[in-house]
Amino acid sequence: MQATARIFFQKAPARRTAEGLCPVKLCITFNRQRRYYSLKPVIRNDNWLYLSDEDIKKVTGASPKGTYRDIANEYRRIIKEAENIIDSLELFSFGQFEEKYFNKPTSWDNVFIAFVNKIQQLKTEKRFGYSESFQSTLRAVKEFHEGKPLNYNCRQKVETRLNDYLSGKPLLWQDITPKWLKNFETWLTAQGKSRASIGIYMRNIRTLFNEAVKLYEIKARYPFDQYKIKTGEGRKIALTPEQVSLIANFQTDGPKEQFARDIFLFSFLACGMNLSDVVRLKQSNIADGEIVFIRKKTESEEARGEFIHVPVTDRMREIIDRYKNRAIGYDPYLFPVLNHEMDEESQFKAIRQFIKVVNKHIKHLAKRCGINENVTSYTARHSWATISKNSGASVEFISEMLGHSSVNVTKAYLKSFDREHRKMHAEKIEELITQKEKAIK
Repeated sequence: MQATARIFFQKAPARRTAEGLCPVKLCITFNRQRRYYSLKPVIRNDNWLYLSDEDIKKVTGASPKGTYRDIANEYRRIIKEAENIIDSLELFSFGQFEEKYFNKPTSWDNVFIAFVNKIQQLKTEKRFGYSESFQSTLRAVKEFHEGKPLNYNCRQKVETRLNDYLSGKPLLWQDITPKWLKNFETWLTAQGKSRASIGIYMRNIRTLFNEAVKLYEIKARYPFDQYKIKTGEGRKIALTPEQVSLIANFQTDGPKEQFARDIFLFSFLACGMNLSDVVRLKQSNIADGEIVFIRKKTESEEARGEFIHVPVTDRMREIIDRYKNRAIGYDPYLFPVLNHEMDEESQFKAIRQFIKVVNKHIKHLAKRCGINENVTSYTARHSWATISKNSGASVEFISEMLGHSSVNVTKAYLKSFDREHRKMHAEKIEELITQKEKAIK
């Protein structure tokens, strides 16, 4: 049944004003239910919100004259707009009608509600890393908007902090202007955020803004044509073959340091495999002397979730054999980090904690080897890529083994190391000149 719209004059004595005027309402009827709405948000002349009995007769007559004709036309305009809204709704509901007709803010008009919904959606899709990125952005936006820090430390428990995020001053998408973004950037810088982190926050806001406009029909001026998101990358550290060898062969009695060392080397030898993929490997991933896997980062993307084939070297086999006896059960994991009882979120948290521990030990081992760079587990990936390039491997081969979406991504990835190489070379030249100057003096 189609909803209908009409103008209704409330003539009941209890509804009349002290002067005896009748309130004029918009009446929407659907499934024998009626709802009455004030015309104040939409009418062009507030004097036409109330009419006397005599005025009503003249407005609703066959041929209203003068001002009464203007009033009648205004009422017809309001009815026509209401009917257009009704026709545009695939399934009518009074709530949807109110949102569209009176421009009543929807849930996605509220930036904080939009963030919470997005975070919950990402968790449902098991994209926990991306979800945490949005959680960090949400907290930063809230603290900036309120002008004060939130009084708890955990960024990850949005579901338990809904009242904190949804209370206080509202923030609408119409408020996200180029000036607001610039002020937010300045505030983030003052908070000590890196250029790369600020870029992530801004891209998350842009992603959500686009969804609000395209999927939820939010009316707001696009701010990112004037405000340009600054790009920034953390410095990628790549070790030389000699430095990798120093870490790989470093002798230590600590079992945690040994495991971190072996995992670092395994990642390097496995063509720079991410640790999040290394710890997910199972016995079934090994076939015909190769590890065959799909990167966790791209497995949900149909065009990019392609199998990567990594040859198992003798040193990799030694590392697998050293730890495989701790695994139990059908199709066991190669390394004792995950177990089959964990759900996706538990696995994500376990991997995140494991990488944190590995980074701590690898950084310590590197310093003991005389390597003063900020070495992390990801350095193994960077090192494999640069050493492979310098050894004559094609960009196409490196791209395939890294699991990049295209060769262009790999070219950009390797270009950052070229910058580092140029910088290191310039510093060495300067050092040589300085030494000669000192010798002359």
